[in-house]
Amino acid sequence: MKKTILTLTLCTPMVFANSLQFSQPESSDVILSLSDLEAFPATTYHTSLPWLERPEKFIGVKLSTLLVSAYGEVPNTVELRALNDYHAYLSKQDILQYQPIVAYKQNDHYIKIRHKGPYWLIYPLAEYPEINISQYHSQMVWQLNRIKIK
Repeated sequence: MKKTILTLTLCTPMVFANSLQFSQPESSDVILSLSDLEAFPATTYHTSLPWLERPEKFIGVKLSTLLVSAYGEVPNTVELRALNDYHAYLSKQDILQYQPIVAYKQNDHYIKIRHKGPYWLIYPLAEYPEINISQYHSQMVWQLNRIKIK
């Protein structure tokens, strides 16, 4: 019995590390895998980020698309949470105006956990230089694994 519990405990983080969980009060969670995300229309951004030396290419799914799929609409406020429990709040207005993506590829390679993956919220800073400020930088959650309505 102890071996079974230990095995489940050790394997559970790996199972959910590559999943994206959507939750809301009084409703069942929706859990999407990488293949689920890849089934949505992909969006590509070429942008600079404060943590990178040069502009890079990111491929992912618009957050608004995922929210409509999971919740039926874009909620007024969502919380994004990372594997390390870092979290940020995004408003409906920012989501709709700037169309951030949940990126799963960087320069045509899947983003590994040690490189801020498997999912990284990316704003198109090259298209909207006015949001290249710390307020929006702090919302670009890497190692993203949970999204919930606030």
